[in-house]
Amino acid sequence: MNEWWIEVYGDPCRECDFNWSQSPTGVVASVEELPSLFDAVLAGTSGRQRHPELSWSAKAYVFHVADNLRIWAERLEGIRSGAPPQVAAYDENHLASVRRYEEMPVEAALWSVRTAAAAWSEAMRAAIQSGTVVDHPERGELTASEV
Repeated sequence: MNEWWIEVYGDPCRECDFNWSQSPTGVVASVEELPSLFDAVLAGTSGRQRHPELSWSAKAYVFHVADNLRIWAERLEGIRSGAPPQVAAYDENHLASVRRYEEMPVEAALWSVRTAAAAWSEAMRAAIQSGTVVDHPERGELTASEV
């Protein structure tokens, strides 16, 4: 396990209670459950709800999760298919601003996380099976299981 995650977020994660000791299979299953969980929590809402200590609304967070899953699916699939292992860092706040999360409807966020979770799960399973390794500029060398 790459200790960077634990150093930054704690174990379990202070923000979402994610347990870093889960098996890769367990993590994939958890990600596959996310769309249903988001659907249940945001049913009948605008998604504009915001915790007073956080800058993003609920729907912005769902868009962030979707974008993060999609970006990692692209990275894993590219590297698994033969691309160089280096991945670029990105600024999630800049991406949120450029994509204008707050101006899009919650329904779009829910669709986006559904499709991204499916793509990520497929890419992650293939990357784990093939032993894909990525080189992240901040986190160093990561196996697919560590991603």
